[in-house]
Amino acid sequence: MKLIFLLLYSILVIIEIVIFYILNIEYSMLIALIVTIFSALLFGYILYDFINEQKSHQDKVLEHIVQETLHEINLPINTIEANINMLIKSLENQKDIKKAKRVNQALDRLKRLYQQLSYNIKKEILDIEEDIVNLEEIVKDRVSYFREFNRNNFIIDTKHLIIKIDKIGLEQAIDNILENAMKYSDKNSDIIVKIDNDRLIIKDFGIGIEQDELSLIYQRYYQSNSLKKGDGIGLSIVKNFCDRNKIALNIKSKKGFGTKVIFDFKNKKMQQN
Repeated sequence: MKLIFLLLYSILVIIEIVIFYILNIEYSMLIALIVTIFSALLFGYILYDFINEQKSHQDKVLEHIVQETLHEINLPINTIEANINMLIKSLENQKDIKKAKRVNQALDRLKRLYQQLSYNIKKEILDIEEDIVNLEEIVKDRVSYFREFNRNNFIIDTKHLIIKIDKIGLEQAIDNILENAMKYSDKNSDIIVKIDNDRLIIKDFGIGIEQDELSLIYQRYYQSNSLKKGDGIGLSIVKNFCDRNKIALNIKSKKGFGTKVIFDFKNKKMQQN
């Protein structure tokens, strides 16, 4: 393509020289203007092509570094996991087994953090593939994780729902909402998690959010007076995920009565044969 542009440019320059000597000055100035415009376009194209080529190269180098780094981080995690499982099998004292299992639980959380770190890095430089998953299984798995904190009472009412989606991003979004539900409600209060009519509904009975702040809660780093404990990025992450995946997100809240978060998966539902 660059050779074609250069060839056309050379032809125009030759035409300009010929016309300058054969025709009057008005025509030569017209051709000069055309050549100038074309020259600017050619320069812009070559500059864009050069910058794009450099960026493509840098993206490939960055992708390689990221893959290598994530691989190196994952190696010691796998080593620890293999050895702790062998240790648990060899122990006989119940107190030692209990301690080893706590280490194993901490390792599970570390693996989870690694997966989220890997996901957050990769989604910035790569296209994230979608998986076909059962939303019910994901919800039960995430609730099971938060139940380990022995805090709130989770009431689950779920049903089978097959969707095609970015699985890790979905888990991250659900985690953010469940964490907020626990953080901003009394430790003895209920948290309802329900799948109904292609929607995931998470409802708490916590402190709630002022009505005039509901339109601001998706802004990154925004902290309302009600949500002053957080860092202000959780709901922004959830909103960005939903927007990317065409999931309708609706948050209803009333000060002093709690918050209801609704994910609508109608656009992600897999048709049953």
